[in-house]
Amino acid sequence: MSLTLNHHMDNLFLYGLKVVQTNQNQIEKEWEKILSHLKETDEKFAVNMETAIHFFTEYFFSQEGDSAGRDLHEQAASFHKNQFTITLLENAVHKVIQDKGNHSYQDHQAIQYLFSTISEDILTHPYHQTFSIDSFLNSLVNSNQLPIEWIAIVIKKDQSYVVEKWFNDVNRDLLLGNDSFHADTVYELSELLLGQMIKDKKKYNVLPIPHDDVTLLVCSQQDVTSQVIPFITYTLKMFENSRQSLKRIKQEQGWKDSVIMFNETIMRATNYKEAVENITAGFVNYLPFERCALFSYSVSEQTGIGLFGHRLDNQAIQNITEDISQFPIIQNNLQAVQLFGKTMNYPQPIYIKDASMGFPDRYIRQFNLRSVVIAPIFTSTSNKLFGAAILDQGAGNHFKVTQETFTALIKFGRSAGEIMAKYYSERPENEKKPATLHLSPREIEVMKLMAEGASTSEAAGELNLSEYTVRDYVSAIMEKMKASNRTEAVARAIREGLI
Repeated sequence: MSLTLNHHMDNLFLYGLKVVQTNQNQIEKEWEKILSHLKETDEKFAVNMETAIHFFTEYFFSQEGDSAGRDLHEQAASFHKNQFTITLLENAVHKVIQDKGNHSYQDHQAIQYLFSTISEDILTHPYHQTFSIDSFLNSLVNSNQLPIEWIAIVIKKDQSYVVEKWFNDVNRDLLLGNDSFHADTVYELSELLLGQMIKDKKKYNVLPIPHDDVTLLVCSQQDVTSQVIPFITYTLKMFENSRQSLKRIKQEQGWKDSVIMFNETIMRATNYKEAVENITAGFVNYLPFERCALFSYSVSEQTGIGLFGHRLDNQAIQNITEDISQFPIIQNNLQAVQLFGKTMNYPQPIYIKDASMGFPDRYIRQFNLRSVVIAPIFTSTSNKLFGAAILDQGAGNHFKVTQETFTALIKFGRSAGEIMAKYYSERPENEKKPATLHLSPREIEVMKLMAEGASTSEAAGELNLSEYTVRDYVSAIMEKMKASNRTEAVARAIREGLI
């Protein structure tokens, strides 16, 4: 089964939870310091903070397993919820992790996501309640506009049908406490429930309405049943549409969260090398992928050049310099980008179900490829394609790509392109000229023209030099870089961050 973006974000939530639980003692001490200080300075705020600390202590530390407290809305109602209170507690957790010394930036991001998810959940819970089936059915039963006697939610359990929940306008338990009330069919259960009614049961009908994986039994007077049931069926449909809309909104928020964290990570880079490494790791850390290889693209040479591999043999990736014609699927998509030019601001990711349909056999065997995704790395402002990230969910694994992941891939590709563009143009001179190569400024100028596909005569004209002088520069560059041809020299220059 393919890992989805929502599942991936849930795993990030659980990772943040694990980090918090591992540091329980220190966190509780830090929260106690905050509370002690507030008791001395702001007694009213201290009371609310104490109840908030109690809630989060129960949420994080009093539950077992991975479900840790996700149903504690009732306890959350005990304190005045505001973002400032939650932020104070979150900052204390960050301080504890920072003081440990062996933390990572991903630890802090997981904690941030943990608290943001919890705060969003508890702060918006009153609105989400509107979309619970219990709240909806209770409203129907208690409405003065509908002659409904009661509604029951029926589930199948151990080959029998039983009443899971009960709704009526007087909160009277029709089962009279008999929780073992069950029947072999829904019809038999309906008859048993009618038999429990104190009123004249002959005046009432009980009709089943399928909903999700349960059955709703609706009891109303016989003379109005034909009007009530169509209305309930319609309102249930509207309710389900609204609930699905809310679900889609939450899914959309999932990919937005992943984009935000990816952007925060790659912006921490201070040079080209860090940018490449952060981009490659970010595609795996914040999207549902296990491996990522980042490649640059030379337009003039029509060449893909391996830059970095995350959870892959990095040296093997960096040894790759490949003519794009060896990858027909990629070449066709590149031609489309070049054909449409600036009208195509968002090059689309390419999903390949079977990598053998688009990659040479040697790479299939070397990296055990099956399904892969190719995400373009680009800038929308200058319409420049820098390269691509090739991703999968592990060696030999088949997977599919959801719409949310597809959308996030476009955003990731654009953000990665912008940060790579920054360091292509703003790298300091000591990074442009690694000590091991000792290229002169003029040699670097010649290298740039080589990368753009300029001929010897064109380069000579551009630099106001003779063709013989340019040939000497090219020969010197190839000798220094231990390259056998111009393409190999350009590939290494790009990989080393020279141009």
